[in-house]
Amino acid sequence: MIQPVQKSLFAVIGNPVGHSLSPVMMNRAFQSLQVPAVYVALQVDRLEEDLETLYRTGFEGLSVTLPHKEQALGIVEEADETARTIGAVNTLRRTPRGWEGRNTDWLGANRALRAATPLEGKRVLVLGAGGAAKAVAFGLKKEGARVTIANRTVERGELLARSLGCRFLPLSQLSREGRESEFEIVVQCTSVGLPGSPPTSLVPRSFFRPSMVVMDTVYRPLWTEFSSLARDAGSRIVPGWEMLLYQGVAQLEWWLGREIPEEGGIREMREALWEGLVG
Repeated sequence: MIQPVQKSLFAVIGNPVGHSLSPVMMNRAFQSLQVPAVYVALQVDRLEEDLETLYRTGFEGLSVTLPHKEQALGIVEEADETARTIGAVNTLRRTPRGWEGRNTDWLGANRALRAATPLEGKRVLVLGAGGAAKAVAFGLKKEGARVTIANRTVERGELLARSLGCRFLPLSQLSREGRESEFEIVVQCTSVGLPGSPPTSLVPRSFFRPSMVVMDTVYRPLWTEFSSLARDAGSRIVPGWEMLLYQGVAQLEWWLGREIPEEGGIREMREALWEGLVG
């Protein structure tokens, strides 16, 4: 059996995963924190079988990305209540019993948005009804925000809204005049804007206002059509890669059992992400 002996092993698993910026971010963190570890990207096709192989090989922790987050929840030996409520895990930690799972996506979204505005009591619009939307909406509800879900497919959107106790609004209704005044924070959680996705407009140009805080969870390209329209309207933009940063910070803190400092940790992770995005 192959076992690591000089450095602890960590990885991000998904398919595809070659585009991931997590390795540059996490390896910079390990270097700054003087942790003898290495973090790699691994394409995983057969999740259950491959997780067993990675466990036997001695990996200490895994970041889980698309399309495996929901399936991983059903495989892990243990998951916390939050992950089960969201219905997905994005972080695995090695234990003597097997893999333990958590979800840090909601922590990343909350921390990124909190840097721009308090969240308690705010009127928030979450666009989408997939896994990212569920994690973001869960976190915002937990913070005390008043969350509305908007989705093109009504049935799916209504199901998510009911499961979290949120209001639902069909996406088509956002084009009605005056709807924009209902929301102080807007978070885009669909795949619209990703390279290769069909061009489409989620909301009209007139929807955005200078008083809004807007985050697009798509971070490549740096400026999507959605975030560009919000920027041009004067809205305060929270870049989606800040969510990636802070969910990664939460992963590290769980794996290492200690808080990650701003200097000698988070700052260096942010710099590595930025270099990966613009380099």
